[in-house]
Amino acid sequence: MSTAFLPTRTTETTSTTATIALDLSGLGAPAHDRGAAAGLPAEQANLVRLASYARAAHKGGVSFVTLGEDFRLRADASPRANAWLDPVIAARRISPSAGGTGLVPSVQLGRADAAVAAELAQFNRKSGSWAGLQVSRGRDERVSALPQLGDLLEDLIRTAEARSSQRPTVVLPLEQEAELPAVAELADVVRLREADLGWARELRFAVRSAARAAGRPPVRVLVDLRTVIAADYESARARADLLSDIAGGTGSWEGALEAVGTVGDVVTTIEKWLEAGAADGFVVLPGSIPADVTRLIRGVIPALQARGLVATSGAEVGRVRD
Repeated sequence: MSTAFLPTRTTETTSTTATIALDLSGLGAPAHDRGAAAGLPAEQANLVRLASYARAAHKGGVSFVTLGEDFRLRADASPRANAWLDPVIAARRISPSAGGTGLVPSVQLGRADAAVAAELAQFNRKSGSWAGLQVSRGRDERVSALPQLGDLLEDLIRTAEARSSQRPTVVLPLEQEAELPAVAELADVVRLREADLGWARELRFAVRSAARAAGRPPVRVLVDLRTVIAADYESARARADLLSDIAGGTGSWEGALEAVGTVGDVVTTIEKWLEAGAADGFVVLPGSIPADVTRLIRGVIPALQARGLVATSGAEVGRVRD
């Protein structure tokens, strides 16, 4: 790691309040084996349900909702050429009913184009919701391709602003150390998938130092957190293991920090990471919906609020930039 990005003695350890985001990709149309799905009608995502969860999450203190790049509006047996745009379309469609939360759909690098900008520009902000965009790098794309992202985002943001007068919040995952300077310069929010507290702390300090060196305001660093919550640890562990068996080792949470147990266990994990300066918040990946979303909203967040770790109102928390 370059010494230029090491923390200074004045670097703050924790933010005033943490940002809690929620991944609702699990509400997309379920993926099916093509052979098994042949001849069957395509299932569709329930956008009314998705909007309801977004509203409830915002009311419960969640800052923004994200939809992963694998979110699909329809579970077609044959792939659709424009299916990659589904997360952005879904976010735009529920924006009038999202109740003030941020909506952050995901697309891959190279697809952040005029079609995405056009969808973002159509977000209905009368409800108070704000638009964001997460851009991820495909598995086959090299780190050397990342500088393209600056040009792509500049064009996309300029188009979206011209059509709606509001700049979308940019969320970028930090997947490799070599990406750090570019990510820190471009992102409003950085996502980490890291289960090691010590290394996450170093990465957070490095991101914030790189942003400061680029003349930017502090960048919030959120850690992906898989949660499976039950009345006791044994029940939560059993359900987490079952979900992993069903996913066959290819779960969307692979590599993420894990908090399995009671509401208190999850709160303890979050508090430990915040106090260590390893995160400014978390993107919660619920093990199952609605069980773990309900316990997050009704149990985990109120407990964090009682400890002063999360703001008591989600109205402005996570609104990185208007």
